[in-house]
Amino acid sequence: MINAKGKSVTGSSLISGTSARYAYLDNIKWTLAVLVILHHSAAIAGLDPFAINLPHVLPSGHYQYSILGTFQSVNQGFFMSLFFFISAYFVRPSFSKKRAWGLMKGKLKRLGIPTVLTILLIDPVALYIARDNSFRDAMQQVVQLYADMLKSWNLTMGVTWFCWSLIVFNAVYVVVKMLIPPDKKPASPTPLPAFTNILLFATIMIPINFLALHLMNMLGKDFLGFHLLKYFPMYIAMFYFGLLAHKNQWLDQLTFKHAFSWIVIWLLARIFLNPLSEMACRPYEVIGMSFFLLYSYKVLFNSTTKWSKHLSRTAYAAYVIQVIPLCLIGKFYEPHMTQFPLVNFMLIGTSGVIATFALAHCICKTPGLKRLF
Repeated sequence: MINAKGKSVTGSSLISGTSARYAYLDNIKWTLAVLVILHHSAAIAGLDPFAINLPHVLPSGHYQYSILGTFQSVNQGFFMSLFFFISAYFVRPSFSKKRAWGLMKGKLKRLGIPTVLTILLIDPVALYIARDNSFRDAMQQVVQLYADMLKSWNLTMGVTWFCWSLIVFNAVYVVVKMLIPPDKKPASPTPLPAFTNILLFATIMIPINFLALHLMNMLGKDFLGFHLLKYFPMYIAMFYFGLLAHKNQWLDQLTFKHAFSWIVIWLLARIFLNPLSEMACRPYEVIGMSFFLLYSYKVLFNSTTKWSKHLSRTAYAAYVIQVIPLCLIGKFYEPHMTQFPLVNFMLIGTSGVIATFALAHCICKTPGLKRLF
């Protein structure tokens, strides 16, 4: 996320220490939050693992599940990696202003508390809604679930696995900054890497992704709270690139050529590599969609309206709390569901986005909670 209050600053202003806004990053932030909600709405309608899933439709409609699967695959190919990039972009100025303890104190408060709330409250409530049990039975199931997970070093944190990962990434950054003495003479910004260099990096990441997949198969999909370890090489890479992008003002150097060339690479990867292996396709997907969206939003959506400002302000709360309104909607909708998964998805997704952001609005107006979100 950009920050708890939805604020961001420009690359040039960050260098000089003054405050300004990159409105398009705010707009990407709430767009990605909407995509996450829609992603999970597709899971509810498409029988993918979620707190609640609609039952199978008639066989004649099963082909629509593959369409929902493709939608999820495209989302999964880039959206969380771009979240890590944008989050990292604002770490350096925050460290310069707050120093090590100030930075980590803020991260532990704004990321850690929602993570604990998710484990102890949000996910248990969602489980209670999704299943026809008493709240006491639901809590007993949750306790047993977490006990079993701790034995295997696998801990499910719901959507806040992202928050936990950011805490760890920021902690590593702080430790590195404390161990490495600062340069007495700041280095001049380096230009955005050439197309061939980025393409080479993406290719090098393929075997690393396969190694991460192997580790996930051995250790579990939520080892130490890191959800789906196979995706973490690109998460780490994008976080690092976010740090470099701020340092070298790379976002100011994005051009149409970058956006066009990399969306072509993304399309080719989807056509030729994705059917063969998700791990081989992923680096090109992450970089391709990130370049395309960053440039497109910079050109087309680099402005703030009343609605975009509100959506940006409530996006983080919406991301954290989404499982509860989605489970409520799924539970209510199940007796009335159609035999068309795409229709179910559209109805659940639309109502889910509206309900989640409405609840997030209430949270951001609540004393105490609004300081976390």
